[in-house]
Amino acid sequence: MTAILYCHPDSGFSYKVALALRLLEVEFEQRHVDIRSPREQRSQEFRDIAAHGEVPVLRIDGLTLCQSNVILDYLAARQDAHGGPRRLDGADLEARLHVREWLSWEANRVSLNLAHSRYGRQFGHYDPALLAWYDRRSRADLDRLQAQLAQTAWLAGAQPTIADVACMGYLCFTVEPWAEPAGVAHADWAQRWPALKAWYDRVLALPGALSAQALFAGHPIRY
Repeated sequence: MTAILYCHPDSGFSYKVALALRLLEVEFEQRHVDIRSPREQRSQEFRDIAAHGEVPVLRIDGLTLCQSNVILDYLAARQDAHGGPRRLDGADLEARLHVREWLSWEANRVSLNLAHSRYGRQFGHYDPALLAWYDRRSRADLDRLQAQLAQTAWLAGAQPTIADVACMGYLCFTVEPWAEPAGVAHADWAQRWPALKAWYDRVLALPGALSAQALFAGHPIRY
């Protein structure tokens, strides 16, 4: 049965999952949820399955899964079990734990800071002091990624994993205009964060990879 991903094109959390599905060659249907509407006004279909009222939600293998990094964890384990075409997890226990260190870091850093730097400018009305705080943290996050990727081709070692997929979630939106006043514009990466820029290009060069803008294009928002 085809997997179903409830998602939204402005959601980096949704993009993480969609990107992993593409890289793992898992067929899936996109159902775009109107996250601009109050939660109680979203479709009954979505509210019935979304434990936290948030995207993404993935229905796969008879399961309904919420929270993006939990879904990535499941997809990586599922790929190992099915012997699929590409591994997105560590080869042994130590490596898998290292991958999950990055998942925890990403959830508390990139998916907090970049997400709010972006949201506060594009969709919200954040106080300038609060935006500046998120911007400083976002630049520090990119510094941390640069330091790691100057040493290793991928975040958790020699091969791409769900750690790389997770960190792409909101980094892919730095091509948008909001990123320039935040000091994280993708156009500046080659000079300021060259290893991060090279990694970003490697991720999008993987078979099946698409940017968020390309991956979500053309789907109506109706759930």
